[in-house]
Amino acid sequence: MKKKLLFASLIASFFTSAQINVNEGFENTTYPGFTNMSFFRSSVISACVGSYTINREFWSGGTTGSTTFGSSASNGGKLNISFQYKTHIYSGGSVNGTMKIEYSVDGGQNYQALQTINLNAVQSCTTWSGSIPQGDIPINADFKFRVSGQWVSGDYWLLIDDFKISQDAVLATVDFSRKESKIYPNPFKDVIYLDNPELIRSVSISDVSGRRLKTMKITSREIKLSELDKGNYILTIDYKDGGRNSSKVIKQ
Repeated sequence: MKKKLLFASLIASFFTSAQINVNEGFENTTYPGFTNMSFFRSSVISACVGSYTINREFWSGGTTGSTTFGSSASNGGKLNISFQYKTHIYSGGSVNGTMKIEYSVDGGQNYQALQTINLNAVQSCTTWSGSIPQGDIPINADFKFRVSGQWVSGDYWLLIDDFKISQDAVLATVDFSRKESKIYPNPFKDVIYLDNPELIRSVSISDVSGRRLKTMKITSREIKLSELDKGNYILTIDYKDGGRNSSKVIKQ
């Protein structure tokens, strides 16, 4: 293989001091990062791990409840998530409801669904696991992960335990044979300029929460951004060869 392909196979890891990393079984009376709505910590019903869970009785007088983990420590990497859950009834009760699993990158204003699980029987301890791809949770985004219950009928308990949330380091493949496009000036007022525009497929602008504001096909080295308010933004360059690069830019 050509030397440049050997160089392209080198992996350069860039780390930030921020990284989401949680291991919570609710054994202590405080559990940083978690906020409960109608769920509470208890050891009355046996836990999946240890002695304590957070739980909620769902019935006609208690139809909803949730627990939410929040963090702004994202490094932009892939997020791996798992937790355990089970249902429990007393004599004569029944289980009929749902459990929603969602996340937000804008502080809870908008949620994206990961899964909705039907709860229709007594369920022993079961592990849910999933992941959110690299880049979907921007660096330092106001991230929320929420598990919520919704009652339909019956009288049952939903117990949640043993949260494990970990974020991978961000990996970037460095191709030393490719020219990079510099952006300038930064900070800028109304216009940003790009070097090597012929290498670029498109450029997108997002706010710091990760919400995409604008995507542009590149036909020249000039990008006009006069419509943006003053503040911080993320400028992402998508190259014709499949590469991608993101930078923080500041509009004055």
